[in-house]
Amino acid sequence: MFLHPLGLLALFAVPVVVGLHLFRRRFRPRPVSALFLWTDEDRVALSGRRRERLRTSASFWLEVLAALLFGLTLGGPRACGAGEADHLVCVLDASASMGAVTAGGPRREIALEALRARIDRLGPRARVTIIASGSRPRLLAGPAAFPAEARTRLADYTPSAARHELSTAVGLGRELAGEGALVLVTDRFETDAWPPEVELVAIGEASANTAITHAARYRRSDGSEVLSVTVSTFAGESSEVVVRVRASAARPEAWATGQRVTVAPGAREHLTFELPPETGTVEVVLPDDALAIDNTAFLAPAPERTVLLASTLEPDQAVQLGWSTSSAPSVPHLQNVLPDTALAGPERRPHLLFARDPRAVRGTSTLSLARLGAERVDLIGPFLLERRLPLLDGITLEGVVWSADPELTLSGVPLVSAGNLALVTETLVGGDRAIRLNLDPKRSSLTRSPDWPVFLTNLVNLRRDELPGSTRTNVAIGEAFEYRRANDLEPESTYVLEDLARGERRELRARDVLVVDDFEAPGRFRLWGSDGRPLEEIAVRFEDARESDLLGARSGQRPATGAAASVRAGTSRLQTVLLVVITALILCDWMVLRRSTRPAVRERGA
Repeated sequence: MFLHPLGLLALFAVPVVVGLHLFRRRFRPRPVSALFLWTDEDRVALSGRRRERLRTSASFWLEVLAALLFGLTLGGPRACGAGEADHLVCVLDASASMGAVTAGGPRREIALEALRARIDRLGPRARVTIIASGSRPRLLAGPAAFPAEARTRLADYTPSAARHELSTAVGLGRELAGEGALVLVTDRFETDAWPPEVELVAIGEASANTAITHAARYRRSDGSEVLSVTVSTFAGESSEVVVRVRASAARPEAWATGQRVTVAPGAREHLTFELPPETGTVEVVLPDDALAIDNTAFLAPAPERTVLLASTLEPDQAVQLGWSTSSAPSVPHLQNVLPDTALAGPERRPHLLFARDPRAVRGTSTLSLARLGAERVDLIGPFLLERRLPLLDGITLEGVVWSADPELTLSGVPLVSAGNLALVTETLVGGDRAIRLNLDPKRSSLTRSPDWPVFLTNLVNLRRDELPGSTRTNVAIGEAFEYRRANDLEPESTYVLEDLARGERRELRARDVLVVDDFEAPGRFRLWGSDGRPLEEIAVRFEDARESDLLGARSGQRPATGAAASVRAGTSRLQTVLLVVITALILCDWMVLRRSTRPAVRERGA
């Protein structure tokens, strides 16, 4: 039997060797002075492509035998009696709580030492598969790796993930283990959560812990920034800690502050810090305790995401729609209501345009009032809304009187309809959207209802998400960082993500939006463009109160029922012998050919 039947395709080398001996090379004619120096044994094959009678020789049989054994070796032959081998399948809990350091020692090292001991007890033919849990489980070793390789790959185990379901990784492990048992190493001794085929090894230990459970950075309308921090204590008694905030730059002593706070057992305290102007990335630090990953939080400056507004409506129409409070042809009232918006100047193209007729301007979305005829119909619902779209999120239109032209047909996809009459439509052209309204603002109550500011806010936020750059620069582990490139002719962009603490860099490629969702540890990162320009600084923090609560950790061990897992593994000893024999055959063929190609010069008497 063979482990790799496709490797037997290499047996085609045997007819190739035979064909090489049937069709000889064409030799160039050489004039000589006499023929008595050549005997009958020195005859060479006829030139040309004509097939000759197969002349066997020692070299021929050596080459055929070497080709035959080579094909059998690639097929992976199994010796008689070579069958099942022990298969250790282990699931390592990669939650952040597994990185705690308690009175019993570091949990990560305890887990790895227990696993190393199991690997060392395996035989030389055994196989090992190690799975690290997570929202997307990953293989640390295997499947069915050799013990030495698996032992080396344990160094890649980094417990830093937010709370997740272990059942996904356990399910993958059970598929790889077949009908055998697997081992789950975690810090929660929950015997009822796992079937009897799972051997549970819990190494947890209850411990008190204080953590940063929330951190955010906001920019006020006047441009100043404020830092909000939530500190939680998971302990049986009150805890007094000093929360320090400092600039995380080349010279951290440039700015630093702190507050002392007392947190009751199981309670939370909210702190705020005023940040100086133009402060870069800041670092929030708590004193050392059982879990280090939740004692530090980095926060970068929020990206500039200002939406530029403009209007070409008549002054009275802008007042009727609530976009202006005076007869000035602008949108100052809307700018004050919606955060992070500004008026587009004469040299700056607006991101969002309010107009009577939609205009096809690249990079500009429009909200327009359609030109109505003489007829009107007043509608009080019910209205049909396309609620799956974020533009209509939170909108009900209850109690709204909508006045429209019943004969008007709007182009685009209907978003709001009354029967067969489309009241709001949307058209997408090259990433720009055009929203059209079949609305008479004089007769309608829409602009005076709570749904109207919600609609405008959704429209502005939707346009903000479409702007080039990053939507946010502060993400927690498990969240995704997104960067949208500006529209250009290149089908794909190249980026470099640099870990500022470790100095590691990796290249990333994306078409329109770059998404990075595999941050494994808190820290500071910088995104570089293909031209070497720095694009964004990213701050990654850990934020999960469930993982910071170490009071529920327990230790214990429950053996699995049933036999241990096994895997079909052929012996490699036979393949090694075959390779040695093939090497010997090749050497013998070389010696035979070398002896036969020597000049056969014989001395003859006069």
